[in-house]
Amino acid sequence: RMMAARVNCPLTSSCGRLFDAVSALVGVRGVVNYEGQAAIELEMLAAAGVDEVYDWNRPSSYPIIIDPAPVLRGVVSDLRRDVDRAVISAKFHNTIAEIIVGVSQAARERAGINRVALSGGVFQNMYLLGRTLDGLKREGFDALIHHRVPTNDGGIALGQAVIANARLSRRKER
Repeated sequence: RMMAARVNCPLTSSCGRLFDAVSALVGVRGVVNYEGQAAIELEMLAAAGVDEVYDWNRPSSYPIIIDPAPVLRGVVSDLRRDVDRAVISAKFHNTIAEIIVGVSQAARERAGINRVALSGGVFQNMYLLGRTLDGLKREGFDALIHHRVPTNDGGIALGQAVIANARLSRRKER
């Protein structure tokens, strides 16, 4: 009822919250002590050598909105069939990487872009970053990643400061 009434259920576009949800579903981490803990532990669980992905709905309209429900249904289905949690983690990571590549392809079709910037705390996850970079490279994208600035909130704050400074500079020029 709380969700239906939207009480204490804020909407989010954060991929990190999806990692938190899957971590809780598979029993890795239901309560966290620090930001990213559930995602880190889910990454550590991921089995090597798994290439399977969960079903997801490819973007067909704009704005691009990815519904996580098919992915979560796949996770729950695997849990009910007693699929190893390490395999579930790997399939989930693989799916998120595939979604990122799919959204990049949709953006290329619409806007002709071939360069993709991977930013946000979720890209501290080396499994996800590696799978995403491999997929983007395979599809002919030039992927930009962080080297000097943190990919998490620290980098976002720096980016916001740079944009604010640029806007202020433009105002002064007028």
